[in-house]
Amino acid sequence: MGTGFSRRSGQATVNVNRISEDSIEVTATCDSLARQVLILTEENIRIRNELFKEKEKPPPEAVHEPTGFQWFQIWIGRTAVAALLLGILRRRFINP
Repeated sequence: MGTGFSRRSGQATVNVNRISEDSIEVTATCDSLARQVLILTEENIRIRNELFKEKEKPPPEAVHEPTGFQWFQIWIGRTAVAALLLGILRRRFINP
């Protein structure tokens, strides 16, 4: 128990340790791979943060159409204005 073996070759290192009678732990490191893992981790975090920013944008406001009664009022108003203009034009040009 607690027995281990370590080997280094260039930038790579491997450690083998016995942690119990039937279990071993193998740890391997490589400086260039560790650096690549850090770079990829930072890139992954940056992309994740950009995706969260896109999700946090508020949804666009919904445009509400007038209700049936509001459309009725709009058309009555338009009709009243048209009738008023016709009455004014009739009095001015037909009956001077």
